Amino acid sequence: MHVSRTACRRIAAAAATIATAASLFVAAPHVAGAAPTPPPNPTDGQLNSARNQQDALAGRVGALGGQIAQAKIQLQQLMGRREQAEQKVAYAVAKLRDAKDAAQRAREREVAAQQGVDTAHEKFVLYLQASYMSGDVGGTAGSLLTANDPSAVLEQSALQQYEAQHQVDAIGQLQTAKVEKSNADAAARAAVQQQAKATADAEAAKLAADNAVAAQKVQQAQLNTTLANSQRELDAAQSELATLQGQRTVYLAYKVEQARLARIRAERARQARLAAQRAAEERAARERAARQNHHGSDGGSSVPISSGPSAPSGGNWSAAKGRRAANRALSQQGYPYAWAGGGVYGPSTGVCDASNGAPNDCNVTGYDCSGLAMYAWGKGWAHYAATQFTQAGSYHPGAGNLRAGDLIFWSFNGRISGIHHVAVYIGNGQIVEAPYSGGYVQVASVYEYGSFFGATRPLT
Repeated sequence: MHVSRTACRRIAAAAATIATAASLFVAAPHVAGAAPTPPPNPTDGQLNSARNQQDALAGRVGALGGQIAQAKIQLQQLMGRREQAEQKVAYAVAKLRDAKDAAQRAREREVAAQQGVDTAHEKFVLYLQASYMSGDVGGTAGSLLTANDPSAVLEQSALQQYEAQHQVDAIGQLQTAKVEKSNADAAARAAVQQQAKATADAEAAKLAADNAVAAQKVQQAQLNTTLANSQRELDAAQSELATLQGQRTVYLAYKVEQARLARIRAERARQARLAAQRAAEERAARERAARQNHHGSDGGSSVPISSGPSAPSGGNWSAAKGRRAANRALSQQGYPYAWAGGGVYGPSTGVCDASNGAPNDCNVTGYDCSGLAMYAWGKGWAHYAATQFTQAGSYHPGAGNLRAGDLIFWSFNGRISGIHHVAVYIGNGQIVEAPYSGGYVQVASVYEYGSFFGATRPLT
């Protein structure tokens, strides 16, 4: 679907506003108290109406785009015909010019023939004059009777025949030239008339082609105007739909955040109840111990009272090492989740496994949950959360005794065999984790997934 630059800017602005609003909900402090005023939540009817309007306008824009494409093709065809008409006009004009040139050449041949006739005629006149001056009155027979030298008369007669023959040839040439001139002139006139008509027809065809091109351009301009108007309507509809969808997204984020805060409040309340219960039990134990000590002074035996688990004195763990591990895990925020990816030396390519919800992770470089734990502590533990629970350390602190760098585990069946996720505790009730395929290394609440199964303090 085509989206104009104007629509992109509007949608981007709406998205920025939505992202800002959503981030306010996600980054809301974990405090108890009344929930904030819910953001606007457009109805399904409003969303469907906006979506239908956008689809209808998108269809209209698409249809207009097709019409404009067809109009462009037609315009190209008409322009081709116009160019062809121009070529025909040029050809007709050239042929007309050739016909006129042929007529001119015919007239020139007529003039040349006439000059030949004129020359022959002059020779004939001279011949007559010569014959008259020589006394040729009675013909050749008379000349022979009166001539002193008959052979001279015969020579003169031959000369006269020669001259007469040349006169005949000149007249023949004149007649031939006149026939050729008449034929050429007639053909030239016919050719000129024919080419003049062809030229007029070609010019008329070119004018018709010019008019067709102009009309097609007007139609295309009208279609472009209609498309521009429809595109503006589509941009507005897309912007409206983006705004409504964004409001729905913000509202859903608000609901998710409120549910998360509710879980946190419930967990805090549960922890408070447990703390109160432990305090009551400790008071009762102290009272029993006091009574037993009192009876022991009369010869009774005392019973040792356990104050609960504490950090062991052995091992290589230290608070500084734990904080360093937490900071290393935090430094990897933003890396994508890659199933079976990551380890002691940093992120690595994962494994594609659709059965574990990671169909594309062999193309992703990042961490899974246990890989991030290995990088945080720089230890080559087994790349398996359930094994890390006991392999990473021997001391398993309770919820009230967590320290930075501790590994937190979740189990689906409440046993070590059911451990499915591990994260690094960073303090103040928060963890850093590689959550799931498609997600990124992030900071979350230690109770993000409800109560955790247990914790391990590495190097203990």
